[in-house]
Amino acid sequence: MKKRNIIIGGSLLVVIIVCCVFYVLTGNKSAYQVKISQGNDTLVSGSGIDISKQDYFEALLDRYGGNEVLNNALFTIAEKELSKEEIDKRVDELVETYTKNVANGDLESYAKNLGYESKEEYIDEMIVTSAKQELLREKYLKENLDQCIKDYQVTSFKKIAVDKESTALEIIKEIKSVEDFDKKMEEYKSTSEDAGLVTKESSGLDQNLKTALEKISQTDKDGVYSEAVLLSDGTYAVLYVYNTDHKNTDDIISALSSISSLQEKVEGIYLKKYHFDVHDQKLKEIIQGISDQYLE
Repeated sequence: MKKRNIIIGGSLLVVIIVCCVFYVLTGNKSAYQVKISQGNDTLVSGSGIDISKQDYFEALLDRYGGNEVLNNALFTIAEKELSKEEIDKRVDELVETYTKNVANGDLESYAKNLGYESKEEYIDEMIVTSAKQELLREKYLKENLDQCIKDYQVTSFKKIAVDKESTALEIIKEIKSVEDFDKKMEEYKSTSEDAGLVTKESSGLDQNLKTALEKISQTDKDGVYSEAVLLSDGTYAVLYVYNTDHKNTDDIISALSSISSLQEKVEGIYLKKYHFDVHDQKLKEIIQGISDQYLE
């Protein structure tokens, strides 16, 4: 038995058996269509308790079944959509990153501390999974980048916040170049920042700026934004919008890839492309509960 299963399996077994006992004591009946061989054989027994293999299997399905089915489907799709070479290349890149930034240079020890038998097992179960997920999202984004930039209101800007709208409007009139704006940022150093690349889903962005982003993101030429934006703290923002040609493709794809709603959307698109369906009604309901994007 693998060490990881010993570490995780003990607590998991207790949780699953508790669930099974609950089902038995409350009289819950199986709602799953899928059955295992010799499912009626007793796995755990006690005073007034008789837990079968099928009971245990269904408790596992309740706890992990939906995600496991989705993961297996998406991994199969990734292998159809992506070449082995690009998967292997990304895995190598992630192994290097994890080794340096996560495992302090020793991925073998890191993996074993997590309960894996070796770094190879950790790579197969964790890093290969991450590589496929990343590449599948990136493939979709590269093919639909213009629309995603529009939908998620991708914008890059620098910001100066001032107390009065009149001051903000004066600054807007004064700015003729990015150099002018940078000098003003030095003048208002304590209330200035380069926000970098943001989207409508960015956390930490002032709510009023998020609302204004729909219009700001339509700017098609680098320069000072023509309006002062009233922020939620009562100050006014002067913005210098840049990278309006969206040629910073890698940065945009990286930012969009981290948006959870877009991740879910992309997974749903690929699942529907390959006509993903689940024929066990209870398992289907579990997956619909995870997201309404995954099934027709």
